[in-house]
Parts: sequence; C-alpha cells; structure tokens
Amino acid sequence: SGARVRMASRTTPSAIILEAPGGRKSLRFCEDASALIGTSRDKLEDGHVEIAVRAVSLNFRDIVHVKYLKEKNLPFIPCSDCVGVVTRCGSNTQLKPGDRVCPLFFPHWSEGRPSSPFALRGALGGANALEGGMTQGVLCERLDAHENTLIKIPDYLTDAEASTLPCAAVTAWSALTDFSLEKLKPGSSILLQGTGGVSLFCLQFAKALQLKVIITSSSDAKLERAKELGADAGINYRTNKKWGREAYKLSNGGVDLVVDVGGAGTLSHALDAVRVGGRIMMVGNLAGRSGEIKRLDRIFYKAVRIYGVVVGHRRGFQEMLQVMNRAKIRPIVDKVFGFKDAKKAFDYMAEGKGRFGKIVVNVGASKTIYSRL
Repeated sequence: SGARVRMASRTTPSAIILEAPGGRKSLRFCEDASALIGTSRDKLEDGHVEIAVRAVSLNFRDIVHVKYLKEKNLPFIPCSDCVGVVTRCGSNTQLKPGDRVCPLFFPHWSEGRPSSPFALRGALGGANALEGGMTQGVLCERLDAHENTLIKIPDYLTDAEASTLPCAAVTAWSALTDFSLEKLKPGSSILLQGTGGVSLFCLQFAKALQLKVIITSSSDAKLERAKELGADAGINYRTNKKWGREAYKLSNGGVDLVVDVGGAGTLSHALDAVRVGGRIMMVGNLAGRSGEIKRLDRIFYKAVRIYGVVVGHRRGFQEMLQVMNRAKIRPIVDKVFGFKDAKKAFDYMAEGKGRFGKIVVNVGASKTIYSRL
C-alpha cells in the first residue's frame, strides 16, 4: 500500500521519424528522439504526466501526411493513435503511475459541436488547415502530455486493441451518435462502405445499438467476415456497380443513415441509398476529394441532411468506452508489426490489399524499467 512506481530509462527515447521529403521510403528508426519528443527526466510541469508508449495504430491520415509533408516540417514523428502507461506524474494530477491511457485526437475539444477553429487544433501527428502548424506524433517510446489530453482505457482491451481507439473508433462513434439531430432508434438501418477501420467500428457499435447494417466490399470473403461480426446484408461493389440502389432496395425504401468514407467517389451512391429525410455522415475522402457527383438535386428533393464528421470530442470518447466496456467490444486488429518494422506497416497500409481491420505497431517498453519504492 502506498507504493509508488518509478520509471528509470537507461537510454534516450527512440522514435520512427520522417527525416526527408519523399514519403514512406524516408521513414527511419531514430535512436535518440529526445529533441523531437520533448521529454525530460527532470521535473514534469504541473498537470503533466510521462507515458511509456506500448502500441501505435495507423490511419489513412498518417499515409497522407508522410507522403506530402514539406521539408520545413521535418524531421517529423508520425501517427496520432497510441496507448501507453503513465510512468511519472507532475504536481496536481489525478492520473497515477500505472494508469493506461490514450491521447485525445483533438486535445481542446471537450464536447458539443466545434464552435471555433481552436477546438480542432493540436491534433497529434500532423496538421490541417485549421491547426496552423505541426504537432509531433506518437510513434515513439515516450510522451509528455497534460493529463487533460488523455483518457483512461478499460483493462479488458489488449494494448494493440486500445491503440486503435482515438481516431477511427471515435470517428465511427461520432458518425452514429454525436452529430445527429436525433438519436437513431433500435431497428434503424445504416449503410457502411468497405471494411476499413472506421467502417468496422461502425459495424460493431451499430450492433451494440441494435441497428440494422448493410455493408459493402470488393471481396466476398470480407463480406462473409463482416456478417460474422453482425452485418445483416453485404453488397459487392465490384460486381454490383449500382450498390447504392441495391442498398435502397434491401432497406425497403432507403437507409436511415450512410457513413460515407469515400467522398466524391461515393457520394452519388450514398444519395441513391439514403431514404427521404435520411442522413449522410461524411467522414473521409478515400475515393477522391473532388470530381463529378451525379444528381446533386437529390439532396433537396429527398430532404437529405449531410454532416461533416471530424473524429470527435472527449465526452464522446468517454461515452463510447462505456458502451464498449458494457458490450465488451474488441477492435479488429489485422496485423501487428515490430517497432523497427514500422516502415513495413506503412507500406502494408498503403498497399491495402487483403486488409481487414487495423494495423498496429508494437512499441513496447523494452527500454523501460519499473521499480517499486
């Protein structure tokens, strides 16, 4: 009782960094990333904790940033999603050594709709037009963060599973619950596109919320796996080019909600699928940021509401974890890579062939010693 956990490190923290323009081929293992990470073995600031990173998961966003970052932003540590264990605490913290935590994707957004650009600033491992700068990511061994930017994770999840939550899972939860004018009722129908991280989380959450799910894929094998997870119907979009209309028929007059991850390349199909008065939640642009969208007049003659979803806030993350814990939902992890093989993880993510679920890099705590006082 009253024991404290101390972290001692024989070496400086390592990281995977992008050291030059040129995309994934410029990723390398850096033995000493102290200057980029900003951690120190001196006294931590009030409210801050130090974290030993256990696992990091990849998102499409990470592939984009690594590909397009300019030299002025380098060297750079990628990735926004991780799980780690608190090893040291500054003054006035509620967290304690041994707590397992994930970072918030948007550290300044606590709840509700974002009302100013400030709420959408500070996302780890990249930048967007609202951020006005770059924030180093989490593909490293150690982090220093204010405890208000962290959230405790249920014990039943493995490190690999927990690392997938901050971006993909929270985005899925927001698409189904947070930005809607009214809650979806049990028995409502939704259409999901593909079997990437966000869509699979949507599938798992939808079943916990008693929703009916239609899902698409270019692979019949993946559709069968999705049905094993609870999908009510599947459509192969490669063999059925009019998959939006097929979803409309399967749902007897249109789905209540479409989670659109494709953007310009899929919005027309989403408008085919959605019911009169239904909703389309725009969460990505995997199929294109621009292009011709047929029959936009369907937005108004079907009275469709279209919402932009940009991950989510702290309260949504907490509510999501409550549902996950109650239903013991386990994130789908496709493959785990070693820390020094992180470049292979990026290559595998970019190729996208055969993947079903999330890609994780196991960072571990090989250079960290825990001792009780």
